[in-house]
Amino acid sequence: MELAGPAGAGKTTLARALVADFPATTTGVQVGPLGLAAGLASAAPQLAAARLSAPGRWWTRDELRSLAYLRAWRRAVGDGDGDGDGLLVLDHGPVFRLASLAAFGPPMAASRAFARLRAGLAQDWGGLLDVVVWLDAPDDVLLRRIDGRAQQHRIQHVGPAEGARFLARYREAYRTTLALVADAGARVVEVDTTAASPAELAAGLRATLHVPSTRLST
Repeated sequence: MELAGPAGAGKTTLARALVADFPATTTGVQVGPLGLAAGLASAAPQLAAARLSAPGRWWTRDELRSLAYLRAWRRAVGDGDGDGDGLLVLDHGPVFRLASLAAFGPPMAASRAFARLRAGLAQDWGGLLDVVVWLDAPDDVLLRRIDGRAQQHRIQHVGPAEGARFLARYREAYRTTLALVADAGARVVEVDTTAASPAELAAGLRATLHVPSTRLST
């Protein structure tokens, strides 16, 4: 399962609540340097083609790491890291990274070559993910949460107009990505995080997905 949504939607908070309520939950997929290198190398031909078709800046270090993780995670999950009776939760997973690259990547992210790479990755992940949980809330709620947290973000204290433009751009990239993974078989569940507590959200999500709680009584 991937938790996806714009900044401030509560992805990390909900992931922690799921771990507290369902101890068989695993968050994230571990890959080593060799796995990341192999993942990036496998995307190199399409990145080169994208570069030729769209001049401009090159990918940043973080963007290249996202591309590497998309391939490396897929290989790890496909090889069985997500098997068993537990729940594997991805926070800032493939849907997040594909949407971020599309929304804020270099000009070549809008090229046909990158569109083919993105579609192929979304197709692969749509076949691996059982469900993508889309978390969202109104812009004013998200911006208030972003402004109030210690973790820095590019739209902290930017004002409502600029913040709304950023969030709209993000949501559009997410919508396209969610459609791609849904077409490949992933179930998409929408959750409004405006008022409910993390524990209530986790309980509601468990009920929707028919996942029993395994919290120990005290």
